[in-house]
Amino acid sequence: MMTRNRQRRLMNTKPIQEVDLISELPDPIIQHIMSSLPYKDAARMSILSKRFASAWTSSPTIIFDETLNMGSCLELTGKQRLNSFLTYVGEFLSRRRRLDVSLEKFSFCFCLNNSSDQQSNGGIENAISYAIENNVKELELDVVGKRFKLMAHYSLPMKVLSAHSIIVLSLKGFMLEPPQNLALDFPSIKELRLEKCKGMQKFSVSSQSLKIVVLEFCQGLEKVEIDAPNLESFSFGGGANSSCSVDVTACMSLEYLSLKNAEITDEWIKHEIPKFIRLEVFKVGRCRLLKNFHVSNANLKTLEISDCSNLQKIEIYSRSLNTFVYGGQLMPSRVFIYSPSFHAKISLSVDDPLPHDWFSSLRDFLSCFDHCKELEIACSIEMALIFPIDSRDSLLPPLYDLKYLKVVGKFPAKSEDLVDLVDGLLWFSHCLAVLSFVSGNKEKSLKFEYDIAVAIDEDLQCCYSMPIKCWRHSLKKVTMENFDDRENTILQRFFSQKAIRLEAISREDNGSADALAEEGVSQDYGSVITGNIEDLGAAIMANFLDDSEIY
Repeated sequence: MMTRNRQRRLMNTKPIQEVDLISELPDPIIQHIMSSLPYKDAARMSILSKRFASAWTSSPTIIFDETLNMGSCLELTGKQRLNSFLTYVGEFLSRRRRLDVSLEKFSFCFCLNNSSDQQSNGGIENAISYAIENNVKELELDVVGKRFKLMAHYSLPMKVLSAHSIIVLSLKGFMLEPPQNLALDFPSIKELRLEKCKGMQKFSVSSQSLKIVVLEFCQGLEKVEIDAPNLESFSFGGGANSSCSVDVTACMSLEYLSLKNAEITDEWIKHEIPKFIRLEVFKVGRCRLLKNFHVSNANLKTLEISDCSNLQKIEIYSRSLNTFVYGGQLMPSRVFIYSPSFHAKISLSVDDPLPHDWFSSLRDFLSCFDHCKELEIACSIEMALIFPIDSRDSLLPPLYDLKYLKVVGKFPAKSEDLVDLVDGLLWFSHCLAVLSFVSGNKEKSLKFEYDIAVAIDEDLQCCYSMPIKCWRHSLKKVTMENFDDRENTILQRFFSQKAIRLEAISREDNGSADALAEEGVSQDYGSVITGNIEDLGAAIMANFLDDSEIY
């Protein structure tokens, strides 16, 4: 029963009034909140109150994006869609012109279906003019949108390149008419991005303020010259048939340099890269002229080489190198990396069927990475990593000192393929500490412990005549992480039969250890459990599978 005093208190309680605390915030905070929301959510928020509508209209950041269906153009296509979008842009800017507000960022994204669209409507030119007249600091103009294929270019108003207020300039899908040599002198711009633009034969930039330059897929570009002593990052990506030369030798503050489909030579890399004393990341890709890649830079931390089809030799001198990335066809075993500790990431393109000399070439190539701290291998055909058993007798393992090996790719579905892959990878390095498999966003791993002090004179005959004994002689413990039950059973069975000094197998899922059992071997599953393996010899033999189920 409710007491009389409690009833009196409830009757005298006043209803709680709802308070709109967001509307009480200063305009800059409201504008910051709205700018952090997706466009549709910010637009909905703007119609909730006059305060929000005012903050929306007077925001220092303006983003127009046709791909977000602004201007009720969802059901429209082609020229009608563009006209509807530009009408919305014009009405918005008309309301804003009556306000005396600053403009920090102006982003304008629309898609042209053909070159005639720009001639029939002045809305595009008016929007760009508004941004420049209001001293915009960050200007982004994009006529490509989310489409992969560019349908038409837009003729670039030259006033964009002469606007002194701009600090960040990004142009995508614009052109110069007629094609010309473009020489620019930016007094205040810090970041310049040009993507899928055309009409520039020679592109020259001189600036004391530039920090970042990105040139991607600019059609017809033949030469690039950058004179920017404070430039920190430069990226160039030419088209598949690009023959553009690049000169950034005046940019002595470079920390990041990426060159793809560029006309650079072995001599340029050998003599110019050492001069960039601040360079930390250097990437080259699809550079056809490179044959003998020689780079020496004490500060270099990351080096990536991809799809340089004529490359025959790689030589790297850098005491600071911590990541080396190689992608492409299997190359001759002439890779020399002089660095005390680095991670190597190798992505190999493989032909099917495999070339007759594939495995001998792979062995020689991988031996170049024996001294790396960790090796990651991605292969388009995962079974191309399994050395045939009859070939192992005549070859030394390529990765004798490697402790950490990671394989990226599709995980084998068949039991015999899983066992073959693990056995083949353990042949790479006889004393791996961790063997990992990454497929998608899931990683599975095997952790190993060894007893390398044991006598092996009377051991298995599998590598009796080899100077380096295989893992079977000294493997003491295996820990399996994130494998499913079927895979656990297969691997337990495999290790129990092949490792003669195995003492324990344990299982860890999601970081928590789970002992499989106290001791013994399951006759149904052949699983090895924590315990003394020597005492389980009879059980193992009784449960021994036919060799055809293992290999």
